[in-house]
Amino acid sequence: MNKVLIVEDHVLIRMSLKLMLQELDKNVSIHEVEGFEEALRAMGEHQFDLVLLDINIPGGMGTQMPVLIREKHPATAILVCSSLDEEQHARRYLQSGADGYLSKTASKEETMAAISSVMNGNKYVSEHVQSKLLEQAQQGKKAVVRLSAREREIMYLLIEGKWTKEIAHMLNISGSTVSTFKARIFEKTQVTSVMELFVKINAGEVE
Repeated sequence: MNKVLIVEDHVLIRMSLKLMLQELDKNVSIHEVEGFEEALRAMGEHQFDLVLLDINIPGGMGTQMPVLIREKHPATAILVCSSLDEEQHARRYLQSGADGYLSKTASKEETMAAISSVMNGNKYVSEHVQSKLLEQAQQGKKAVVRLSAREREIMYLLIEGKWTKEIAHMLNISGSTVSTFKARIFEKTQVTSVMELFVKINAGEVE
C-alpha cells in the first residue's frame, strides 16, 4: 500500500488530488496538511512514498523545500504541483531535488500520468516544458560525449532516480565509488544536475 502526503492549503485541490490518488490505487493511504512545517512533522512520524507539494503554502521556503525533504527522506518521490509558470520554475525545482513539476491547470489525465511517473522512479515535466528544455539544449549543442560502459550504467541508474546508496548496493560497489563516477559523469557532460543530464541524453549529446 502506498502512503502519500498532500501538502496543499486549498481544500478543493486537496480533495481533487485525493480522488485521483484513490482512482490510481484504491488502497492508498493519504495524509493531508496545509503548511510546510506540518509536512515536516508528518514526515518525521511517517514514511511516505510520495509527497505532492504545493509551493505557495504557509511556511513555504521555495526551492529549499525539496532540498530539505530530500536530505532526510531520499527515497520519497516529490511531485511539485504549482500554479507558477512551468517554463520559469520547473528546472529550478527539479535541480533542487523534486522528481517532477506539474501545473495546477493540468488535466486529470496528465496529473495522474505525472503521479504514476514519479511513483515509478521517473522524472516528470509536461511535454511542453520538455520540448523547451530540449530546444535550449539544442541551441547550445556541443560534440557528443562518450562515456565508458560503467559510466553509462551508473548514468542511467541516476536518471531512473536511484540514489548513491541504492546504486552502490545494486552494483556491489562502495558509495564513494559511485560518487566518484557521478562526479566524473557530470564533469564530462558539463552538467550540474541529473535533470540537465536527462535533457542532454534526450538531445543525443551523451553516448
